[in-house]
Amino acid sequence: MPNVYEQIPEELRDELFEEIARGGPFKLERIVSKGHSTPEGKWYDQDENEWVIILKGRAGILIEGQAEIVTLEPGDHYYLPARLKHRVEWTDAKTETVWLALHY
Repeated sequence: MPNVYEQIPEELRDELFEEIARGGPFKLERIVSKGHSTPEGKWYDQDENEWVIILKGRAGILIEGQAEIVTLEPGDHYYLPARLKHRVEWTDAKTETVWLALHY
């Protein structure tokens, strides 16, 4: 049986994106980060809505036009409507950050 906390490489040069399920307009993926962030000057501007939850670790998301970074810890979830420009400012460098992301 698959487990979201398993099969994580010891070295994560890049963030790990794995599709868990897809059906109709929905896609669920696991994201694993460790000290990763969105490249400087890049913003995500997606065509679909996204809902994320942190299962392990921590992350900071910056929404365009807002001064404060949204800090997410285990159990915290956040809704990112389509076309909302955002970026990941940081993820925990000491431990993996395991996210679930639902795109629809």
